[in-house]
Amino acid sequence: MKKKVYIKEGTELQKAIGEIFKDFGFNTFDNKRVFVKPNMLRIARPEECIITDPKLIEAVVDYLLSLSANITVGDNPIPQKVNELDVAEECGFLSASRGRFKNIGRYVKTVRIRHNRVKNVYVSRDILDAELLISLPKFKVHTLTMLSIAIKNQFGIIPGGLKPYLHYQCPTLNDFCRLLIEICNLKKPNLIIVDALNIIDAKGKLFKFNKLIAGADAWAIDYVCTLIAGMNPHSNPILRLGLKDKIFEPENIEIIGDAAPIKGFAVPFSLPIRDIFAGIGSRVFAKFQHLNIPVIDHSLCNKCRACENVCPVRAVRSFNIDQKKCIKCYCCFEVCPQNAIKRRLRII
Repeated sequence: MKKKVYIKEGTELQKAIGEIFKDFGFNTFDNKRVFVKPNMLRIARPEECIITDPKLIEAVVDYLLSLSANITVGDNPIPQKVNELDVAEECGFLSASRGRFKNIGRYVKTVRIRHNRVKNVYVSRDILDAELLISLPKFKVHTLTMLSIAIKNQFGIIPGGLKPYLHYQCPTLNDFCRLLIEICNLKKPNLIIVDALNIIDAKGKLFKFNKLIAGADAWAIDYVCTLIAGMNPHSNPILRLGLKDKIFEPENIEIIGDAAPIKGFAVPFSLPIRDIFAGIGSRVFAKFQHLNIPVIDHSLCNKCRACENVCPVRAVRSFNIDQKKCIKCYCCFEVCPQNAIKRRLRII
């Protein structure tokens, strides 16, 4: 059976949400434990386009409540000076969740995974115990994985404090992407609704795309979003592994709606050698990956130390990045509230 992916207009959110749930056969929930997982990377405003729009969370929660679901909403942001509830309030998630938002990082379970560098991970119990998982990823570009959609959103089932450590354990792109795949397999979403209402590309250009992209398969969702971004699926490092390992097959995906590429949409710069060396040893590839280095733009830096606090290898000190220690995980790039971390091409 083909994996269906729907592309819906987002003008009338409540109507679109109702259609999506019905399209996938969700007509009642009868007090089932439903976990709603948005993308709450860090404290951010919706217009920054790096977190799930609170309007989408609100529409989904309201619809689930109307069908008698027992809802919990939550995510594990990367480490910050404030706790998860404070982050949720600043992001607008507390009010959007109708009082159902929960700090899910406190109660975890150790789970074994099949990975060459990581054998065990901690996973939030609330997610593991849920009868249904609804994922609400944000359609956004990502410095390391090119795009961050459905599979990457599952990284949020891991407590925030563990994420930098996992980056440290998986310093190469290949190892990290395989880790993301294993984590996604631990608890697969029953339904995924991608927030593609407003999108910012790699050059900072805003696109009012006003779409929701929905499906029940994370691979199918990521494949369709890659097409919409105008990318070759083989240039998406996660999809490339999936295609290589035959985890999914594009011909088994049915797209309902317009998946035409967004005109003028820029994805993160990727050296051509990223694709050339993807099939060879990860150590060799890592050398080329490390040509793109993060640097601090001191004209924008407000010395909040967010980059220093998140760095898994303590490469950030005195508002500078030690490139000899840096593993190019770009956590600093993601967490900076001032956009003061830039990627630069290092000339050999």
